Amino acid sequence: MNEKLLAYGSIIAAIVVMSTIVFPFWNLIPSMVTETVKVVYVEGGGKCTVETNDGFDIRGVTCGNAKAGDNITASYDVKVKDREHKI
Repeated sequence: MNEKLLAYGSIIAAIVVMSTIVFPFWNLIPSMVTETVKVVYVEGGGKCTVETNDGFDIRGVTCGNAKAGDNITASYDVKVKDREHKI
């Protein structure tokens, strides 16, 4: 009985450690922000690289038929900045 309880406890402890320290699931949920950004590069297919107000470049933003240098209103995942700074 005690061996089963110890095994189950170890499995639960490992799952808790993995889910909070090793792989934080909350990073998978996007936190979208909409702001006016400057188009830096047009990639094609309606996608652009844009520069945010704080000078950070975001790739793959939908920009329609904007040209480089245009200011557009775009939505992007703000967590991209955090991930990029950690690399």
